[in-house]
This record gives sequence, structure tokens and C-alpha cells, in this order.
Amino acid sequence: MRDDRGALATRLAVRLVVLVTIVIAIAAVLYLIWSQAAQEAAVDSKVLAEARTLNTEMQAVWDYIDDSQAAINYNSDGSYDFKGIYCSVAGKGIAKRFTRQTDGYLIRYVRENPRSGTDVPDAFEAEALERFAAGVDTEHYGMADFEGRTVFRYTSALTIKRNCLACHGEPAGEPDETGFLREGMQMNDLAGAVSIVIPIDAYEKEARSSLAGSVGFFLVLAVAIAIIVCIALKRWVAKPLEQANAQLQNESEEKSNFLAIMSHELRTPLASIIAYTDIWEKTVHSKTSNEEKIVREIKENSVALLSMVNNTIDVARLEAGSFEVQYDDVDLVDVINAVFSVAEPLAIKQSIALTKAIDPKIPIMRSDWEALRKIVLNLTSNALKFTERGGSVSVSAHYEVDEEIVAIVVRDTGTGIASEDFERIFNRFTQAGPASPSESDGSGLGLFLVKSLVAKLGGAVTVESTVGEGSAFTVFVPVDQSDRRKS
Repeated sequence: MRDDRGALATRLAVRLVVLVTIVIAIAAVLYLIWSQAAQEAAVDSKVLAEARTLNTEMQAVWDYIDDSQAAINYNSDGSYDFKGIYCSVAGKGIAKRFTRQTDGYLIRYVRENPRSGTDVPDAFEAEALERFAAGVDTEHYGMADFEGRTVFRYTSALTIKRNCLACHGEPAGEPDETGFLREGMQMNDLAGAVSIVIPIDAYEKEARSSLAGSVGFFLVLAVAIAIIVCIALKRWVAKPLEQANAQLQNESEEKSNFLAIMSHELRTPLASIIAYTDIWEKTVHSKTSNEEKIVREIKENSVALLSMVNNTIDVARLEAGSFEVQYDDVDLVDVINAVFSVAEPLAIKQSIALTKAIDPKIPIMRSDWEALRKIVLNLTSNALKFTERGGSVSVSAHYEVDEEIVAIVVRDTGTGIASEDFERIFNRFTQAGPASPSESDGSGLGLFLVKSLVAKLGGAVTVESTVGEGSAFTVFVPVDQSDRRKS
């Protein structure tokens, strides 16, 4: 028994470990997916923040040149002297110097009608200019392919400022100081866009490193929590449960032992009472009818009580695990005849027709003779108890050749059983239905014992019943259970 409890504890521990492992694995996968999405979002956020910072710096350069344009192009004596420095030139010069010192960065200025080849927009920039012109956005960004690699691209709208009008304003078509034709633009018109390309290799590498560290920390934390939980469960849950289970097992064993001892103590005097009544009945001296009735009642009630005691002993043995099937050659005819020797007097007393029909094709069985007798006896006694006077009880048996099993059917015309009670009636201390008024209540162990013994013999029991019409219990047992157990 201790070995069984130890094996059970081991199985529970293994199941707990497997469960915790599965939970950790699922949580790790979900955390990995969430962390990866979070890292990607963080990369996008960081790169966008850098792009906006660069754009603000380049816009500041543009604004500074625009504000300083008069000071640049006018001498100290107030004469105009164009020195070739204006917003676009300053912005491009600073962008060129910046990108020379950074690997993969690119900053340039584009527009719809470029004045030079370097200002021609590509597809991404052209889309941005269209959105700016339509007034949908003032910035356009996203991950995109650029020269064979994935980069972050950012564009921001440039608008016409006051000093821009000298080169791009009215009158349209006339050359400005640089020799290009003016476009006739007005204040705040779309002048073009700043286009920034930022490589994301460093960001992705940082994200992967952060993701690996984050997942590693999560796994270490999850394993630590799992270990703590397992230790806590073992100490505060499993161990108390084991102790409680051991206590319940001991109490169950003590109860079974008590029932067995008490049943044995009861069986001895009951057997003596029955034996003395038999002796008294065989004496030749004259007896009054009243004496015969009293002794008959003593004997019948002693037999019924002895049957209950025997059932109690068998149930105690089954629960204690001490019941073992004794295999022997069994003639089912002898088993049923032995049952009828006990049941027929009861049937005659209650005016119930008790019949039997045994298929002659049933072979000699390899099973437990006493277990079969108890099964048939309990079913027959139950049938008699729940059948009214004038009713009938039949015991039949036939051989199912294909499956090599014997079917024993006990059928009655008694009170019947409701379908919802079919499972419940095989529980301990449960009655199948209202007993005949002439019968006292039983122990409620008969059908439980039947089901348990049938299971020991490798068979099954079924019930069919209609309330008010009767019941039929069918027991299926193999012809040779010993061979089945070996296989």
C-alpha cells in the first residue's frame, strides 16, 4: 500500500513538473512574441525620434540661412552683392558634411520641379510630395528598401519663406540671381521636402541583444518561480495531502478490519442458531404449529442476517484488497442449483414462481465457483425481495460462442427501477427500489458486491427495467478468465 502511495506521489510530481514545464514554455513563447513586437515598436519609435531630430536641425539651418540672407548678400556700405549662399546651398552643404561622417545616413532635398539632378525625387519621396501637396500630411515615414537593404525613410515638407520669394516668387518665368527661372510661388507654398535615410542595423542589433536578455531573464525568473511553487506545493499542499491520504487509508483499513472482525464474530453465532433450528426441525417429538412457526421465523431471519454478514465480509475483503479469485473448473449448472436450494424456500413462502433455464451448450468454465454463486444468489435474492406475491423470477444462462462469454440473466416482474437510478443502485448502501411489504430492508451491499465480483472475474453487468413491470440484470463473464489474465 505504501508502494502504491509512493508511486501515486511520483506520478503526481511528474505531472506537476510536466504541467509547469508546458506553462513555462507557452508563457515563454507568448512573451517572446510580445517582446519581439515591443522591440520592433521601440526600434520604430527610436528611429523616428532620431529622424525628427535630424529634420529639426536641418530646418533650423534652413531658417537660419533664410533669416541671414540679407546680411549675407549686402555689403557694409549697403550695396547688394550676391555671394552664392542661400538656403538650399547651405542645407545641402551641411547635409553632405554630416553624411560623410556617418555610415549609411543620407540627407537630401527634393522637389517636384527640381533645378538640379540631385533634387529629383524617387518613388518614396514622390509619394510624400503628393501627400504634402494634397495637405494630407506634413511628414511621411516608414521602413523601406533602399539600395538593396532595409532602412528607415523620413520626409518632411519644406514651405516657402519670405526670403525664398527672391528666387522662387513673382514674376514667374523671370531669372533670379542664380540664373534659374522663378516659379511664381507664394508664401507657405510647398517648396519641396527634406528626405532622410537612416540605417537600422545598429538598432536591430541592439533590439536583438535586448530581446535575448529579456527572454533569458524571463526564463530564469520563470524557472525560479516554478521551483518555488513546486517546493511550496510539495511542502504545503502535497505533503499534507499525503498525510491526509495516509490517515484516510489507515482509517479505511481499520474500518474494513473492524467490519471483518465483527462480521466473523456475528457469523459464528448465526451459524449455530441455524444449525440448532435444523436439529430441532429434525427431532421426532411432537411440535405445536405455533412452535414450528416461531422456529421457522428464527431460521429464516437468521439465514437472511447471515447473508448480510457474508456480504459485509466480502465487501470488507474487496476494499482491503485481500479478495483473490480462486480459479477452478466450474459447472454453471451446479452453481445455479446451489443458489436455488437457498432461494426456492423463499420463493415458495412468498408465492413467487421461480424458474431456471440453462443452455446445455455452456462449457465447463474456468472461474471462481463461490464468486459466481454469490453473484447469482444476490441477484436472485434481490429479484425475490422486490417481486410481489404471485409474480415470477427466472434465472437463465446462455453461451455466446463468438465472444467466449456466458450471459446469466435474472429477470423478475417486480416493482422495477427508474432509468436515472441505473448507475446509483450499484453503489454501496443503496437499495434498488421499494422492497416488498413482506420483506425487511437489506444492507444495500448486494448489487455493489455483484458489480465488484463481476469486475474481478473480468466481466460486466447491465440492467434493463421498467417501473411497475420488472427488471432484468444480465451478467457477462468469460468462460476462461485465467487465460485472459495471462494474456
